[in-house]
Amino acid sequence: MKDIYTVAHTHWDYEWYFTRQEARVQFIFHMDEVLAALENNQLDYYTLDGQMSIVEDYLTIFPEKEEQIKKLVTAGRLFVGPWFTQIDEMTTSGESTVRNLRIGIQEAENLGSCMRIGYLPDSFGQSQDMPKIFNGFGIEQALFWRGMPKEAQVRYFYWTSNDGSKVLTANIKNGYYAGVDLIEQDNFADLFDRISTETESNAHVLPVGGDQRAIDFNLKERIAKANQVIENDSQFIESSYPDFFKALEKNEASFKELSGEFIDPSDSKIHRGIYSSRYDLKRVYDQLERVLTYQLEPMSALANNYGIATKQGLINSLWKTVARGQAHDSAGGCNSDETNQDILMRGINALQEAQSCVDYLLRKLSISLNNEQENDLFIWNPLPFTNATIRKIIVSTKNSSFSLMDQAGNVIDFEIVDQQKENAGCLRRDRSEMIDDYYYLSTIMLECDLPAMGWLQLQLLETEDLAKSLNKAERIENEHFLLQFKEGKFDLFSKNKQTWQIDFLKVEDGGDEGDTYDFSPAFDDWVLTLDFTQTKDVRIEQGNLLSRIIVEGQWKLPYNLESRKAQELDGKVDYILELQLAKNSTAIDVKLTIDNHVLDHRLRLMIVTDVQAAYSYADTQFGVIKRPVEDTHLHDWREIGYKEEPTSMRPMIHFANIHDEQSSWSFLTRGTKDFQVVGEMYDTLAITLFRGVGFLGRPDTLRRPGDASGLQTKVVPTPQSQLIGELVFEGSIVLENLYNPQKLQMLYLETTQENLYYQTQTINRFTTPIQYFPVNPLQKELVLKSFITVEDLAVVFSSFLPTIDNSGFELRLYNTFETIKTAPGKLSFEQPANIVLLDLEGKFIRSIASNVTEFELADFNSGEIRTYGIYFNRGKDGRSND
Repeated sequence: MKDIYTVAHTHWDYEWYFTRQEARVQFIFHMDEVLAALENNQLDYYTLDGQMSIVEDYLTIFPEKEEQIKKLVTAGRLFVGPWFTQIDEMTTSGESTVRNLRIGIQEAENLGSCMRIGYLPDSFGQSQDMPKIFNGFGIEQALFWRGMPKEAQVRYFYWTSNDGSKVLTANIKNGYYAGVDLIEQDNFADLFDRISTETESNAHVLPVGGDQRAIDFNLKERIAKANQVIENDSQFIESSYPDFFKALEKNEASFKELSGEFIDPSDSKIHRGIYSSRYDLKRVYDQLERVLTYQLEPMSALANNYGIATKQGLINSLWKTVARGQAHDSAGGCNSDETNQDILMRGINALQEAQSCVDYLLRKLSISLNNEQENDLFIWNPLPFTNATIRKIIVSTKNSSFSLMDQAGNVIDFEIVDQQKENAGCLRRDRSEMIDDYYYLSTIMLECDLPAMGWLQLQLLETEDLAKSLNKAERIENEHFLLQFKEGKFDLFSKNKQTWQIDFLKVEDGGDEGDTYDFSPAFDDWVLTLDFTQTKDVRIEQGNLLSRIIVEGQWKLPYNLESRKAQELDGKVDYILELQLAKNSTAIDVKLTIDNHVLDHRLRLMIVTDVQAAYSYADTQFGVIKRPVEDTHLHDWREIGYKEEPTSMRPMIHFANIHDEQSSWSFLTRGTKDFQVVGEMYDTLAITLFRGVGFLGRPDTLRRPGDASGLQTKVVPTPQSQLIGELVFEGSIVLENLYNPQKLQMLYLETTQENLYYQTQTINRFTTPIQYFPVNPLQKELVLKSFITVEDLAVVFSSFLPTIDNSGFELRLYNTFETIKTAPGKLSFEQPANIVLLDLEGKFIRSIASNVTEFELADFNSGEIRTYGIYFNRGKDGRSND
């Protein structure tokens, strides 16, 4: 007997061509029907899309419904969780994914039970790391629709990760809406045949639902009719996903094991173009991720150690904003302009809160160290390892000249890279009545050695002696590179390899006749390689700690697709490009600011390397993926029935790389998420900066034949998705002899440690938006102690934060290599600590050390994620005991 487990559900896009507010109204009435259908036994079970965000929105408005929902959830009739929102798996960081699941599971458990199934029915591609993430939350089954390659020829299988994790997985090849035919059509045998291909299992799943689909009150009647009519050896059963997987497990011996990511447009579109859609959203949420993961949570852990309570409610609220912005449509930017504006403003508002919390902690801790003595400068390191670094700091002084001295009385070298004169005088309508009170804002570069979980305290002294500044130069250099700008081209000399890379950095502009889902070249395209010959201004400055080349100019481009077809340069884009070399760094920092006034185009940064690549490499949530530079089915996708061209545009989270045995070229991103390896010899890393388009969906594009994506029967203009106006792009080009993904992640981590300083002064009361407000110092003196120090780390640092009960600290590390990592590092403590292993949910697994001051990390298996819980004895004030 073939059993068809028929699952009533809804797929509820949090927002899309409609706003969150509009969808919430629909959901309010939808929930009335859900609850009524369950209470009246018109339905036995119902699945609320595996995400808690919609439930939270509902209960915020109708808290009186919580008990009714709890009753149904506890009874195993209404299924909620495990996600807070259904993420875009390809551009969401590992820590964001963990927080999304952690919050979603906790909120579902608060309602009685969580559906612990990796439920992602509509995400645009599946990340290779999902099995080990799921296993880290006790999730052993998964379900998805999009991405399976044609060669797989499988519907139910074990999906494995490189650490040995696996989940029993159902690929709903016919979509999450397949069961609508059970309600609306009478071809039951045909329906069974469609959903039972490519498997020998006796258990099959049929989702009955769809996008914001109303309740099917007649489901029982339709199941009864189907069972009466169908003549083959099968039956439809009203059921749930958990019960389906229990039945499926009985067939487990027959299931294949598959690994890797699934991003093929075989059964559905994948929309690889969303990696570059609405760059403005991606930049804001990337910055929010960085501030939360690498600043606010570690600073909260550090502050907690000195008796400042962690504001976990605020942090959770911020992670929820991240999760809402990383839902698969929201992250993709494939929405109406009104919706994208909502997403953008939520991200900006959350960023203000996150940054203000960091600013408050920096100030509170700093003024507690010196009783607000004037002109002390505190540079903070919230991470649990020492850091020899060069920091950019902005200080306020009465004089244009000043010096820095450490606590031992040693004069500290620094360089002024920018200085502005400001006036703090009280404003008057009549300027002649204003009493001037001038001061200087100086941007300095400072070399410093920072202790783990600690700070460096310097005294700023006003002097008459001029500080060092940058000098005009013909070219710039550091210990690794020489970089010159000559005849509109950038040439790079590697001192390590003694080789030149001539004209290694360019910009490419081409037409985009796609939509917010997908890039597609213009039907009459004109691709331009842009150089830097027509410049307005060039500054080349060399320093000891920092050197830079700044080029300012304008590119003439076709204004729109018609102009591109006619090859007319009637549009313009002003630009400022800045390249920086820091002392002893293997990274070239890139900042490009443009003023875009051109429509329907894609701008890419072209990094020309000395590598002829067969594969590209990029980071995933907790690993690295190796991909061919050209997709296997690039030339036969139409013949084999793929829904769109399987382009070689690829996603990244933190970095993209190509390398050979002698040379490794990487790009560390700060917002851009899309890259491609191009060139006749596949020697160029093409980083998509942004693309501007004017429609939610377009039909019959060059890359994607057939119906428009999104809405098939309605044109939805999105003029704001043209991204007219100023755009800023930042990243780093890293050139090294050998490819080391762990080192790349540590270099990326260094880029996240900006603005972690505080100057005690009263000259400038607007250094941050909340600087004007008074703050009391702590009542107990702070003593510098590196409570936790990670030493000789050979695996990747992922996060450091307070434990869920605020009684200790979570340290998460992972092995990005495909081999066992021996001697991965060690931990040292200022006082005896107890160490336990935690799962990704933050829950106890087992104790591994007690009352130790040093701890050698055990070998890491290939791809392993490991979370340590570290606990000290605490005093009555909440601080660690001395």
